[in-house]
Amino acid sequence: MTTRLDPDALLLVLGPRPDRDVGRWLQDGLRGAVVDGRLEAGTVLPSGRDAAAALGVSRGTVTTAVDVLVGEGLLVSRLRSGVAVAALPAASAAPSAAPRPASAPRPVSVGTPDPALFPRTAWARAVRDGVRGLADADLGYPDPQGLPVLREALAVHLRRARGAHVTADDVVVVSGVAQALSLLARLLVAGRVGGPAPADGVAVAVEDPSSRGALELLHDAGLRTVGVPVDDAGLRTDLLPDDARAVLVTPAHQFPLGVVLGPTRRRSLLTWAAAGDRLVLEDDYDAELRYDRQPVASVQALDPGRVVLLGSVSKLLSPALRLGWVVAPPRVVGPLVDAKRHTDLGTSVPEQAALAELLASGAYQRHLRRARLVYQRRRRVLLDALGRAVPGLEVGGVAAGLHLVVRLPGEAAERAAVDGLLAAGVPVEPLSGTGVGRREPGVVVGTARVREVDVPRVVDVLRGAAATTGSV
Repeated sequence: MTTRLDPDALLLVLGPRPDRDVGRWLQDGLRGAVVDGRLEAGTVLPSGRDAAAALGVSRGTVTTAVDVLVGEGLLVSRLRSGVAVAALPAASAAPSAAPRPASAPRPVSVGTPDPALFPRTAWARAVRDGVRGLADADLGYPDPQGLPVLREALAVHLRRARGAHVTADDVVVVSGVAQALSLLARLLVAGRVGGPAPADGVAVAVEDPSSRGALELLHDAGLRTVGVPVDDAGLRTDLLPDDARAVLVTPAHQFPLGVVLGPTRRRSLLTWAAAGDRLVLEDDYDAELRYDRQPVASVQALDPGRVVLLGSVSKLLSPALRLGWVVAPPRVVGPLVDAKRHTDLGTSVPEQAALAELLASGAYQRHLRRARLVYQRRRRVLLDALGRAVPGLEVGGVAAGLHLVVRLPGEAAERAAVDGLLAAGVPVEPLSGTGVGRREPGVVVGTARVREVDVPRVVDVLRGAAATTGSV
């Protein structure tokens, strides 16, 4: 028999309502009641409207708290029956041979989405319908280039959303952009793409500053990286080195500075590539998360014979899915498919089928529209609060993506901001750590998970850091 919690009983579960941080009180109170068993598995919570009325809070506060706990797996949202308490795994009574040391929590990347927004119902439906449509032959070892139905769906989506010049034959499905970079880097080192490898090693131009993770992948493969400065118009294409065989660039939303590669520089980039028969590796980072205007089209559309377009669902859906794609010219597709086959035999077929169904059904686009609105609002609320509280603070980047860049007066200020934001549970990394040949103090702040109740704490930390002087 289903137990339904009376709205007035919520106050008994949660305890006295505080004057401030009501959203945090609601989240923490519900979380504690579920974990310690005061709210039993299967108990159906009151509707958002009824709960808000009983607690004297806004309906949005209730919705936010529920979304967070659904994302943590403590609550489940069910069609027609409402939100219920999830069944948690029972603790094992068997004694363990030796206590396992607790692993440190893994830092959250500044560029990851809010897991509470993951479209669980739509994804579950896509898995069901996508797998149902698979032929028996599809359930053997995967095609290392990717499931044909997904490659076709991606080609359609990228033509429409990114202006890409692409057919299904140009697409290789990979396990995220990280794997794509790793495979392409190995091909460059081996001379299988980009021409024979010189005796002193293969050089690749990279943006300065740049993603540390991307640089590590390139270095691990044996590439030599050459930093090229980034300014307000993007990569300084006039400074691209002659000896580089390729360049890795994030033209739609540069990481970490958040600028867009301008049209003149796009043409200059392609001129440089053509002059030396070089490759442009276009990481389509945050491309669909533009808030103030239509996203700028991909560079690949201007020269599909030299530009390799990389993308994934990690920023919009979840990095847990490990699904990405490469759009490449024929001279790159063949070696890339071989490298993919030798690395892992191919990407999970059921997940490929699910993504194909999500794209074909329109559920992906619906989620994108919803996510844009949520992330745009969170970004705007944080920016407005910072503008009021710290009017001189320099915040960079266009209205896009899942992070902000805040420049600070020195190393001590940067360290204070990083420590304070980490303590507040806000994704952050030092801006100085992203530099290739230069180090600029500041922080890269992940905004996807910063809700309104978190904004005052973020503002306090950055205001205090901005007032910090000296170095460490």
